[in-house]
Amino acid sequence: MDHPDSSAVRQKIMGVLLRHVRQAAARSQAELAASLHITTARYAQYEHGQREITLPELEVIAELCDVPLGFFFDHEASVDDERANAPDPAIPRLQRKLIGLQLRQARQCAGKSLKELAEALGVPSRHISDYENGEREIPSELRPTLAALLNMAPVQLESVDQTQG
Repeated sequence: MDHPDSSAVRQKIMGVLLRHVRQAAARSQAELAASLHITTARYAQYEHGQREITLPELEVIAELCDVPLGFFFDHEASVDDERANAPDPAIPRLQRKLIGLQLRQARQCAGKSLKELAEALGVPSRHISDYENGEREIPSELRPTLAALLNMAPVQLESVDQTQG
């Protein structure tokens, strides 16, 4: 089990990394906050280690700042590291699984069945199950409607690499 202070330490480390990649990419806090659909004050809390960032938000920042997602988890990586440009083939699958988990949680919190959600979107129930299990990427044309139905931010349904399916 983690020491109570370890979460705070991880948040501080993540904040330093976020600030580093943002500055290296010559981006402003306001620009990244707008891309995440959050306030600049909330983004500043991430950089100051006062608030935990979500994985989907971290994926967006990695994409905008042109660093691999793994940079935030690899103690030996650097922004200028040439290895950083090599994509990890496991990332799209992992992203779909994480997005699927969020989708399932949001659907259950909204009290909707697979069938109800499928009917509202005009897709087979099996597709919703596939989205939730990370076996199929959510089509971009369904994301806004799905997010609205489940009271989610559209960014929560997007993966960094939209070319994988």
